[in-house]
Amino acid sequence: MDTHSERMHPEVATSAVPFDPFADDTEGTSFSLTTATPAIDDPSVRSHQEALSTFRKRRAATRGARAVANGMVYLPFVPIKETEFLTSDAWKDHQSPVLGPGDVVGDQYEVLGVLERGGMGWIYLAKDRNITGRVVVLKSIVSRDNPRDYAAAVAEREFLADITHPVIVKAYNFIDDPRIDGGFIVMEFVPGPSLKALRSSQYNGLFPLDIAIGYILEILPALSYLHARGVVYNDLKPDNIVVTEDQVKLIDLGAVSGIGAFGYIFGTKGFQAPEVATQGPSVASDIYTIGRTLAALTVHLPVDNGHYTLGLPTPDEEPLFAHYLSYYRLLQRALAPDPAARFSSVHEMETQLYGVLREYLAIHKSLQYPAQHSLFSPQRSTFGTKHTVFKTDQLLDGTVRNASITPAEVVAALHIPLLDRDDPGATMIAGSNYAEPSEALETMRGALQLEEFGGSKEIPLGIVRSLLDLGFTQQAKEWLGELEEELGTEWRFQWYSGVTRLLLEDFTHAQDAFNRVFSILPGEVAPKLARAVVSELILQQKGLSESPLLSPDLALEAASLQGTAVSEFAGLWNKLTAKPEVLRFKAIYLYALVWATNPTTVSSAFGLARQLLAEKQIDMAVKALDEVPPASIHHRMALLTSIVYLVSLKPNEQRIRRAARRLEGIPTNEPRFLQLKIVILHAALNWLRSSNLEESAVTTDLFEYPFSQKGLRVGLAKSLRVQARVAPSAKYRYQLVDMANKVRPRTWF
Repeated sequence: MDTHSERMHPEVATSAVPFDPFADDTEGTSFSLTTATPAIDDPSVRSHQEALSTFRKRRAATRGARAVANGMVYLPFVPIKETEFLTSDAWKDHQSPVLGPGDVVGDQYEVLGVLERGGMGWIYLAKDRNITGRVVVLKSIVSRDNPRDYAAAVAEREFLADITHPVIVKAYNFIDDPRIDGGFIVMEFVPGPSLKALRSSQYNGLFPLDIAIGYILEILPALSYLHARGVVYNDLKPDNIVVTEDQVKLIDLGAVSGIGAFGYIFGTKGFQAPEVATQGPSVASDIYTIGRTLAALTVHLPVDNGHYTLGLPTPDEEPLFAHYLSYYRLLQRALAPDPAARFSSVHEMETQLYGVLREYLAIHKSLQYPAQHSLFSPQRSTFGTKHTVFKTDQLLDGTVRNASITPAEVVAALHIPLLDRDDPGATMIAGSNYAEPSEALETMRGALQLEEFGGSKEIPLGIVRSLLDLGFTQQAKEWLGELEEELGTEWRFQWYSGVTRLLLEDFTHAQDAFNRVFSILPGEVAPKLARAVVSELILQQKGLSESPLLSPDLALEAASLQGTAVSEFAGLWNKLTAKPEVLRFKAIYLYALVWATNPTTVSSAFGLARQLLAEKQIDMAVKALDEVPPASIHHRMALLTSIVYLVSLKPNEQRIRRAARRLEGIPTNEPRFLQLKIVILHAALNWLRSSNLEESAVTTDLFEYPFSQKGLRVGLAKSLRVQARVAPSAKYRYQLVDMANKVRPRTWF
């Protein structure tokens, strides 16, 4: 009889529905799946065996690479080959193992052989008799006679019993055995090579940077998991990261300890942070091992007595660091001698790793991915995108336009730091964003007096931002001076210091502040763009904004982010300088880097074009502008700017015709169509005259006029008269008519 619960929730009970795909129409008959296997009458058993056989067969088959890092990296598939891991010489330098093939542990685990001699005892491969086909690892616990190692083994046993994370190897059981004093930990077998073994099979014995970062990003969640539970891993290295099929596993928790623990802390020389012996393990010491592991996977580190020595090769010594400066700075921060200078958490390092990865893919593979991980807002507007074309507006009213970049327009366009949501004042700051700057300023000043906001860093910096919004730049500078002792190491403090100095036109100190942000947050676009524009502003201040300062080869290599010149200039990134040629190189390189990485930062495309034009690399400057996508609202301005560039400096016939074709492709209702047509006709006429030519080599017309001195004079005169009709004043109208009269060909009537 149905209960009320069963009537209301009929789905609570699970039942089996008979299904026999092998049954034929004749009742009571059956057949075998293969000639070698006896027929099984029970279709359920038969179907399960078939499913298990198919699963194992496909598990051993090679599959395609899998996407990680939000689809930016594809890690190769590593097939399972369990028997390859058994060894017969693991005890070459040790006493023979206690167990051999065929021995049984705990009446359940049949030993298949020796995997290796671990740091704390023998490690065996065994078959679980209770679960058909499952292969496990038996890790022996060292004798109680060795208290130090025994304590570490017991700690690993306790940690494994309480850890459930997909990237950390699982513990199935703990078995006592009279043959082994400490017994065994029965663990998941991860039948794959370690990253150390995989690295040796790579070209030059190193992983490509994107693959190495992909692997590290896969194991970072496991370290975050441990840190959130008050423990640190302590012994991250390529040996302890194993790859199998389409997964990555962190093995060997023998060195795991509590944060700040004292006593014997296990680790590996060359990977362990130097302060562990005196200050104990910490999140910062684990960050250090991540940096060392990443470095060991991608560059050849110096070795002494079989161990990696401290430090990194410089960009002058290591080409990878020279070409990928953000990666070098990421490693520098992760491996900083002062633990407080390292990344504060795995998550913070992960965010910057994503940025470094995007940059590498943009440079090395010309692949662009949206910035899904960033501590900054998108660029709020643009700077330097209209100045070149605005200069031609002189034809409208006779007024000369200033084509200089101003600090105010730069600051208005730059990215702004996102709020730290964990800050005590974050909610209050977020609410004040909708208030007037003066009102927000008073609210934040009042909040500083409240105890609940005493530990906030966002509120004091929010006051700086409000002062800057109100135009009180000097007061903002003074307020930053008061905050420096407390917040000077914070990247947000350095960012607002750079912005303040920029507005005060103190470009040297702005350069220093933005460089500090670059070092702290090497994966972010914002500090690179800020450094590029500050370099440009210093050159502009020196009156060198239009002067060539580099050799053609050096300028082109900087723009392409490739070549030996980048390596030669690598050392200059670690020092700030006012040398014009270095500033130009850095401006070109950083604008190109930002543009290659993030196509939404249109200011970087225009900045790159300006620097290349100054170096007389007109075709490269036009190419940079041509990369502004048609969907961008700045595409038309990029096209108009490229037209002006093509007829700038000393144009030739080819560039003049290219400019004309570009303009002809623009609708005639473009407000600047006529004035740009005049610019092109004027440039063409000047070119013929300076070349002592009456007409061009190619007889095709330029616009609707013959490409000859006479034809261009006619066209220029007509265009100037049309322009005069829309002049804003009679005086300027007469000037345009006078210009038309002077340029038109002589007539006899």
